[in-house]
Amino acid sequence: SAASCIRCSSVRELDRSPSRPPLPPLAEAKRVVLVRHGQSTWNADGRIQGSSDFSVLTPKGESQAETSRLMLLADSFDACFTSPLARSRRTAEIIWDTRDKDLIPDYDLREIDLYSFQGLLKHEGKEKYGALFQQWQKNPSDCSIDGHYPVRELWDRAQGCWERILTHEGKSVLVVAHNAVNQALVATSLGKV
Repeated sequence: SAASCIRCSSVRELDRSPSRPPLPPLAEAKRVVLVRHGQSTWNADGRIQGSSDFSVLTPKGESQAETSRLMLLADSFDACFTSPLARSRRTAEIIWDTRDKDLIPDYDLREIDLYSFQGLLKHEGKEKYGALFQQWQKNPSDCSIDGHYPVRELWDRAQGCWERILTHEGKSVLVVAHNAVNQALVATSLGKV
């Protein structure tokens, strides 16, 4: 959803910060496919979700998950990591369907923690937080909400997720998560944060 995403332009902003060490080398190639959950009730409402777990997939979201399942049906995956949040978990359940391995919930794959912004409609965030909300939209990596830097915390979580994904014995891994965390996974895989 637009409310909880980090715009692509902010990914370019990551280049200003010092790079982290690259991820550990792999003995052999590993395929990782990232999928975002389907539309949730809060996406449809224009409500800021963050890491809250009060929304579920809409009928459109269920249909989107089914479309993803059909698109990935012929792909062979050894494992599926998923955010434990209901909207992502349900998407993963639909996609994983009859595959014989259990889903692997990973708490660090939850969406970005947006603290007091969570649960607000976008216009409420603008009205209630004014300049802070604008700063979040323009420069999220340097924005502090309730004493936290949500984007920086997300980057740290993404780095930890990569460690678990890359050390998993599977050669082909599906990850079902959220917009911002998927962007953080891409950025950290490139050593850009």
